[in-house]
Amino acid sequence: MKKSLLISSATRKNWIRLNIIDQDSDKKLKSRANKTKSEKRIIPGEYFSNRETIQILDYILSLDFPLESIIYSLALNLLIKNSMITCQNGKTFTDNKYVQEILDDFSNQDVIGELLSVILPSDEIDYLGFIYQCLSTEGDKNIKGSYYTPINVIEKCLQDVGENSTFLDPCCGGGSFLICASKYIKDPKNIYGYDIDKIACFIAKINLLICYKDKVFRPNIYNKNFLECEIDKKFDIIATNPPWGAKISKSSKKYFSEILSNESFSLFIVKSSSCANENAKIRFVLPESILNVKTHQDVRQFILNNFHIKKIENLGAIFSGVMSNVVLISLDKDLNNTQVKIIDKNFQSHLSQKFYDKNINNNFSILSSADVEIINKIYSHKYKTLDKASIWALGIVTGDNSKWITNNKEFGEKIYSGKNIQKGFISESDKYIDYKRENFQQVAAESIYRAGEKLVYKFISKRLVFAYDDNQRLFLNSANVLIPKLDGYSIKQVMAFLNSTLFQYIYQKTMGELKVLKGNLMQLPFPDMNFDKKEEINDEEIFKLFKLSSSEISYIKQEVK
Repeated sequence: MKKSLLISSATRKNWIRLNIIDQDSDKKLKSRANKTKSEKRIIPGEYFSNRETIQILDYILSLDFPLESIIYSLALNLLIKNSMITCQNGKTFTDNKYVQEILDDFSNQDVIGELLSVILPSDEIDYLGFIYQCLSTEGDKNIKGSYYTPINVIEKCLQDVGENSTFLDPCCGGGSFLICASKYIKDPKNIYGYDIDKIACFIAKINLLICYKDKVFRPNIYNKNFLECEIDKKFDIIATNPPWGAKISKSSKKYFSEILSNESFSLFIVKSSSCANENAKIRFVLPESILNVKTHQDVRQFILNNFHIKKIENLGAIFSGVMSNVVLISLDKDLNNTQVKIIDKNFQSHLSQKFYDKNINNNFSILSSADVEIINKIYSHKYKTLDKASIWALGIVTGDNSKWITNNKEFGEKIYSGKNIQKGFISESDKYIDYKRENFQQVAAESIYRAGEKLVYKFISKRLVFAYDDNQRLFLNSANVLIPKLDGYSIKQVMAFLNSTLFQYIYQKTMGELKVLKGNLMQLPFPDMNFDKKEEINDEEIFKLFKLSSSEISYIKQEVK
């Protein structure tokens, strides 16, 4: 087989369209995540460095062999290339008993002769892992929460590894973190990995054996569920990209009472803490949602109680097929330090970890020094909040909109949704509802919908968008209802604050969820004063109430754009 394999014109056009080859962009596929039944295969452009790699991939994809046989044959190819085995008539020979042991454990697979002769690129760090990711479907990767990490990100995680460090990756996949750790650690017996995927563990073992090809050792890589294992050893460095949103067994959940969300990456953080020595450093690659989604307050609280947050770095959208941003969180067991380093695409800053103790839902806000100063200044004023005296309600949940909602005005009463809500007013709707409350899945009290005055706001939104309603309109559950009870404020004055640039700035910086939640709105600071009920309040007047300077106001306006 020649080194340069031709790919089909159709494949080349598709890869060019997807920025995989012949483009100067960053090689990411822009496709929707969370498709657990998807049979699509996504090429992780961030996980390879040589264009010949994808040429060979095209050839491998054309072969009609089981995935396990392809991986096994390529593993033999790499071992032969590194003079660690010989292979004759499908049988392997080696003086290294541990190499033979690992191959025998996996050798019920057919050897594909064509793949033994392929000249593999010499500059790929984890060729087997790349091929495995390419051959795995989008649905399978989503169920497992498995996306392999770009090497440059792994290197960021391993900056503290020394030659005598003990290292653990609790969900090691094909071993990319282990490979990078091997550059620093002298003794391979100090490197450990766990994973529930048998094929991934085989790949990790082969990779580690090649990294230390002059040593005879059995890799400390275990095809086990780390969350349920008894780990006797303590580690200096624990670094990983844990599964996100993966299904967790009931037997695993019972060990983690402090994590109510049962989120897989949260459980890995808690379990890793128990395996860390007193000065350990833990580095996790995580979805951005850990920073501010209310569901993850449990793990944020755990982190604040058990670690010094050394660094939070926004890495952007680094995984092919995953649109959400990713962060690197660096945690130290040494609790003497309290400064958190923030690295964002536009700035670097430091803030006290105590800020997160006091922050709304303990959100790990990515703030500049200017943000911290302004937010502290805002909350230093005496203020009141929309407490429980206010009335809150969801819009109507019909249970079947196709049955109960129509464009036919003879059908019933007009119904509005989140898309009809604009700042300060409600746009017209062409939808009607057969308003039979007893048939709906969920409704609020009739008195709330029919209140003489109420505010309605978009529920799914990055921005605060509130409108005033004095026509007793009905709304679907893409809108929520608020009847504020705030001493010294009229309902329209409350709306002016909620729609203000200042409140949007606070919300964006300290809450930042895609859902506008009651609990977050109840944290917003209304100045503790009484207004003339007829008085109209605008943005500039709201800024002045908090005694913000002209430079601070300009900064806020720039950030909210």
